[in-house]
Amino acid sequence: MLFGRMLFIFTNHAAYRAAHALFGLGSEQAYLLFKYMVIVQTPFAVVACWTLARELTGCVRAATVAALMLALSPFFVVYSGQAMTETPSILLLCVALVMHLRGVRDGKAWRALAGAGLLGLCVNIREPMGFYGVWLILAPLCYNGWQLKRREIFLTALACIIFLTCALAPFAVWWLLDVGGYRAAWYGWVASMRAESAIHPVTISNLVPFVQLFFIAAPVTVCALPFALRREWRERGWTPPLVFALVGLFVNLVLLANYSVVINGRYQLTGLPGLVPLTAAYVLRRATERAPGSAPQRGLSYACALVFAVALVTGPVIYIFAARTLQKHAITKDYRARLALLPPDAVVMAGGQTVAVNYYRGLGFGRWGTIGTGGGWPGAAQLAPHIESHLQHGRTVFVDVDPRLWSMESWHEQETRSLVNLQTRFRFRRVSETIYEIRPAGDETACDDPNLQSLLSLPGSKFQW
Repeated sequence: MLFGRMLFIFTNHAAYRAAHALFGLGSEQAYLLFKYMVIVQTPFAVVACWTLARELTGCVRAATVAALMLALSPFFVVYSGQAMTETPSILLLCVALVMHLRGVRDGKAWRALAGAGLLGLCVNIREPMGFYGVWLILAPLCYNGWQLKRREIFLTALACIIFLTCALAPFAVWWLLDVGGYRAAWYGWVASMRAESAIHPVTISNLVPFVQLFFIAAPVTVCALPFALRREWRERGWTPPLVFALVGLFVNLVLLANYSVVINGRYQLTGLPGLVPLTAAYVLRRATERAPGSAPQRGLSYACALVFAVALVTGPVIYIFAARTLQKHAITKDYRARLALLPPDAVVMAGGQTVAVNYYRGLGFGRWGTIGTGGGWPGAAQLAPHIESHLQHGRTVFVDVDPRLWSMESWHEQETRSLVNLQTRFRFRRVSETIYEIRPAGDETACDDPNLQSLLSLPGSKFQW
């Protein structure tokens, strides 16, 4: 969220304003509008990926296999129904790259420059998509025999300038004008990211979960990629599909610089549009070679059947591992009922539902503060003093001990252990089945047992979504 994702945010805001004016949509239902917008965009994203693969490979059948690889990716399936940036960014990315590719290939400068501008705007939906900017330099080389004339050099430089302008200008304007205190909020976000990165440093061991999640995102693509790269290089050299696949691989590998990429598998979707055209063409070719009589149509059937079969085998297994994480996501829509039990200015420790507290506060249902996970967590040594400070200033502090909100996995474990240790420092008063008010140790009226120790025995899901 380095540059604010303003295109995504303001598109949703404009859609809500229109729906509110036309249909009286309430703010508490806005998230449904955002979810449905993503659902509507999903088939268009698949079609855009199909078009991109067809432009790169020149083969309708290979494009069909490529689109199927994307559509059946578990992470794509899950996030095609979430109000998040994965699907919109893939849609705009593919549209931008198709437009730029056609402009470069056909010598249409306006089309190439428009594609570069759209690619820049894509950064304002999801920042990692900006790494595809490398393609703006490589594409003209691929389609011009790796030799550029003055006109191509000028247009390539101009495309890069337009790309950077569209990518950075919205953030720069908002930051320079300091709209609504944006600059201070941005510095706060940067500080929290540095704190999280210090707690969870990037190490070589991150490669193991990275490869695991990469495989989950697209099993056929990952298995076929080394063979596809080798065959394309040996038989045809530096072709556009080969170079574009390397760009997609580069995009995913660059994300290793952020620790989150080995926690949330959805980040693997970023490089997938670059990888599926080449791997789909390779899978189709191999299937056709093995089909009786090398029939192209039969080869397409075999290739699609392979992608479907792998998805059917791996999908249920992955869902079993991720079921607990998916259940957590479903709590958000009902969390307002729990917040209704608390004072409007309370401080809430809601674990994985911190985002729900912030969401309903943003809608104006309360003024709740949070002691959040990740960057918002004060640390094991400072957690108790942090709570004491709130109590001394007259704030009420509550903790939700619902086991679905806490985890013993990865870096979440130290947060959960810090929470459990609070039972020796404070007293607790029960408010509901899972919510307890945290009181000073001297408050004799607070004598309920939240049984925080039970959180230490939480089962873990193997994958985060």
